[in-house]
Amino acid sequence: MSSELVVHESPKAPISEAIRLLRTNLSFMNGKRKNQVILLTSAAPGDGKSWVSANLAAAYAQSDKKVLLVDADLRKGRQHKIFGRFNTRGFSDFLQGVIGIEDDIELQADILMKSITTTEVKNLFLIPSGIVPPNPAELLGTDGLDTFLQIVKQNFDVIIFDAPPVSIVADSLILCKKVDNVILVVAADVTKKDMLTEAKKSIQQVGGKISGVVLNKMPVEKRKEYSKYYSHYSDELTAISNKRSAK
Repeated sequence: MSSELVVHESPKAPISEAIRLLRTNLSFMNGKRKNQVILLTSAAPGDGKSWVSANLAAAYAQSDKKVLLVDADLRKGRQHKIFGRFNTRGFSDFLQGVIGIEDDIELQADILMKSITTTEVKNLFLIPSGIVPPNPAELLGTDGLDTFLQIVKQNFDVIIFDAPPVSIVADSLILCKKVDNVILVVAADVTKKDMLTEAKKSIQQVGGKISGVVLNKMPVEKRKEYSKYYSHYSDELTAISNKRSAK
């Protein structure tokens, strides 16, 4: 497992506190909902959405929730690298494997369980992105996604999707319609205002619910300045002073 899992390896660090604050905000938003389905995406590559996804999943697991982290970036998934796992089987393999057997829920569940791997974090399970398919967006648009959600909601308290950047492909917009919360990850001094505005508009046009913005890679001394700049994009904003080079 890599040193990117700060919440697990350095639980008392300020970055870990910021991640737990994000977890708390999301929990309050969802109230007494039995299952939480959360999607993290970004306006552009390099904003750190995979790093935030992994650490948020670990934070939920630390609160005694059974968590499933889904690497839905079927083109350039990197959760398997963060957790030190193989990527020979994953989310794409499940979606392809259930085509034609939509009526056999038991067989679909069996295929899914073979795609799930454990992690070194207690209560946290991972589905890597899997083998890169020739048609990721079309694959996400099949009935397999609904079946997937039906099964995992019966087995996990929190499901977190690490989705591709909105500005690059349509994959995230397909997923946005299926989840409870969408979190936009932006990087200080990297994410352009017009790209963030366009990402917000695209998500809302498909009916996605943007619950917050995570301001990543932010210099500690400029927290107030950046928070004022981005806060109008969402009612909730969590600033994270993460200077790691994470996707």
